[in-house]
Amino acid sequence: MIQEDDRSLLPPGSDWTSLMAKALSEAVAKLRRDMGANMDNWQWGKVHHTRPQHTLSLSFPHLAGILNPPSVPMGGDGDTPQAGAYAGAEPFIMYGMSVARYAFDLDDWSNSAWVVPLGASGHPGSPHYADQAPTWGEVQLIPMLYDWARIAQEAESHQELKPL
Repeated sequence: MIQEDDRSLLPPGSDWTSLMAKALSEAVAKLRRDMGANMDNWQWGKVHHTRPQHTLSLSFPHLAGILNPPSVPMGGDGDTPQAGAYAGAEPFIMYGMSVARYAFDLDDWSNSAWVVPLGASGHPGSPHYADQAPTWGEVQLIPMLYDWARIAQEAESHQELKPL
């Protein structure tokens, strides 16, 4: 419509040039209000980020600081490879995102990688509760281990299960 100067959707007396200039001016004013005058501080990740919330944090608000994983800056939206969904009331807060990312190398399994949005543990007290969040937000991956010798070498702990 802009290319063809079709003004049928515009308010009477409006034109595309003045509306686009007004929109840009208002956007810059909002950025200055929200992020300051220094344009170097205008970074997408400062407004576009996750806000993970543990299911129990609403019932136990005094524990929300422990239960809720940290927020991380992220790109993407519902129409990009870094898929994420947001609520209309808060269009920059990502509430829904991919459960995991995997990259398998079928020729060399040791070259495969993965990441999850939070961590490998569901326990808020675990160091692995949200340790992958920064890696996930930066769209990076963590190596998958398939070689038993390397798994044993890099394991944090070992557990042996014995029948009773």
